[in-house]
Amino acid sequence: MSLNPPLELALIGAGNRAQTVYQPLFEELKPWIRLVAVCDPVREHADAYADRLDVPAFYSMRDLVKARPMEAALIVAPIELHYPLSCYLMEQGIHCHVETSMCNLLSQAQTMVQTARSHNVILRIAENFFRFPFDRIAKQIAETNFLGPIHRLTCFHDHTGFHNNSRWIRFYGAHPVSVQAFKHTMPVAPHHESAHRFHTTETFRAHFYTFPGDRLVFDAAANIKGLLGRYPRPGYTEIDGARGTIVFTATAQSDPKRTWQGEGEVRYCSDQALNVQAIADQIYPIEHHAEANWWQSTYVDLPIGRVEYKNPFPPPRSANAIHGSRDYYTSVIMEHIVDFANAVRGVAPSEYTAEDALMAMMMEVGTRESELRDGVRLALPLTGELQSEEEVRAELQQKNGIDPMDIEAMLEFAVPRP
Repeated sequence: MSLNPPLELALIGAGNRAQTVYQPLFEELKPWIRLVAVCDPVREHADAYADRLDVPAFYSMRDLVKARPMEAALIVAPIELHYPLSCYLMEQGIHCHVETSMCNLLSQAQTMVQTARSHNVILRIAENFFRFPFDRIAKQIAETNFLGPIHRLTCFHDHTGFHNNSRWIRFYGAHPVSVQAFKHTMPVAPHHESAHRFHTTETFRAHFYTFPGDRLVFDAAANIKGLLGRYPRPGYTEIDGARGTIVFTATAQSDPKRTWQGEGEVRYCSDQALNVQAIADQIYPIEHHAEANWWQSTYVDLPIGRVEYKNPFPPPRSANAIHGSRDYYTSVIMEHIVDFANAVRGVAPSEYTAEDALMAMMMEVGTRESELRDGVRLALPLTGELQSEEEVRAELQQKNGIDPMDIEAMLEFAVPRP
């Protein structure tokens, strides 16, 4: 359902992601949003972006707020700027949609959420991993109770951290009650991940989260990009029910066209199988349907009937809007923007709230704190002084010469771009 009138939106940041991911979508998103300005301190970026989309360019946040052509802002800036930019805008009564990850520090995340509450504005984080086709269909399958109650989720070599934390919050529809983590670092052959990333070691991380109702998540990864022959993304995910399993695995690493797609199936034990070894004797493939490089739906045909999640958006009018090799990526980006616009207008509640994002951040900080304490189990939400938080804050202050909690100073700081 479109919005009338559309939400008037300013884009903050005109760098690579804003150009390659968001720019081609603004035409498709016109039923919900209208881009009215772009702001970037790099003048050539702001001017070029503004010229392409026929909107005014700003080079200063203060000038943008003074002119105030927008109701809301989409912040696509370096993570170090998410906190100061969003807090400054929200203090002016402007709703904010912030790219992931949320920020660098738990204290920043807490301040962002409190600022939104204090100024009665909407804060949303542009998280999209739980919107991917497998996550959508897995949650629907779990809700049918075909496999019985789901009490354990294992994920290997996908993406630990804020993205996956958000997935587990969304899957279980709850916030975790504890966190525990371990890490192991080993020497490896010197290698380049990219032109700017050179490695001589590899760190493996294992994260454990417990959720209400005696539910567990085990999330582990090292080289998530398949470097050194490790298991490629999207890794291996196993969702364990009382009488069966939902499984998602990476496809052959030698097939670059299917990177990130993966293959899924539902494994079910009949009554007969439960009486003899309990080896799953009924396998139902999860089908991914796409046409002309556009994801249409994901479904599985079970004895109880078809379970299906349909892409809510029709194919875009421009082929330029289809992003890379992932035929679903454009639509999931559109989904989180529409979710934000609907929340601002009060049309529909968000799937993923500011409080959910705060907990995803807290889960990540909790893993760092647990690692520092030799794997101790910590209750969530976290309270008290956190050594990991103090260390990250000190690192950021040494790196930038600015207290990362100082909004005014950080507003004047230009994060170096590669």
